[in-house]
Amino acid sequence: MNIDPQLLSAAHRGDRKAQYALYRVCFPVLMAVCVRYRRDEQEAAAALNSGFLKIVQHLDRYRHDEVPFEAWIRRIMINTAIDEFRREKKWRELTVFTDVVERDYDEVIDWNEAEQRLNVQHLESLLRRLPPMTQQVFNLFALDGFSHREISEMLGMSEGTSKWHVSHARQKLQSWIKT
Repeated sequence: MNIDPQLLSAAHRGDRKAQYALYRVCFPVLMAVCVRYRRDEQEAAAALNSGFLKIVQHLDRYRHDEVPFEAWIRRIMINTAIDEFRREKKWRELTVFTDVVERDYDEVIDWNEAEQRLNVQHLESLLRRLPPMTQQVFNLFALDGFSHREISEMLGMSEGTSKWHVSHARQKLQSWIKT
């Protein structure tokens, strides 16, 4: 992702058009992160907006010579998702989530694309069946590439507990895929 420094500067100064242009550029990257950590698209969009607000508010902290912009915004988004996860932990443990998929049957289907989407959707639905903390740790480790040490620091657990969550997630996912 190549971001024009002038766009970043204008967005930081409060230029609404520049902020919207930055939002449009960052949306696919940020939404991909949010979808992995939130239960549905509405929650993902809310988390994205919250994270994007943090990005805009802290543009002065971004150092282009130290880290790529995409990595910087991903890290902010992941941290935002973790913060929201902590705030909502008790509520999430008591709530049962269901997914409802609506489809317009008049649209034309590309079966190769449909099969690929089905596989991704199936995997995402399996990930959502994991207990919330196990899902969080698995996402951080397997999808975002954080080490067990980093995860243990972020979530306030031991490295062993982080490893257990990843192992537990793998076992569950393998058993669900086999059935």
